[in-house]
Amino acid sequence: MAIMISNLTVSSKAAANAVVGALTLYDASGTVRGANFTLDMAAAGFFGISGNNLIAVRASVPAGLYGVHVCGNAEYVAQTDEANFVITVTAT
Repeated sequence: MAIMISNLTVSSKAAANAVVGALTLYDASGTVRGANFTLDMAAAGFFGISGNNLIAVRASVPAGLYGVHVCGNAEYVAQTDEANFVITVTAT
């Protein structure tokens, strides 16, 4: 079981609600499961969830490294998983 993200980098010049990466929840056999994702409070108001996407919730996130903790609850089956990602916000 794992949560994966398609991208870990976003520009500090990205618009509000820009997609950082798509989140995917896999079960133990490697099958993709539909899921509801949430973030913990450590996202500091810079990042959020929209559908299956991790987004930058505001424009002009300062350049740097940001830790995010994602929780995923599978739909229609009893599966919950968590993952930590480091998002790189570049100056360009």
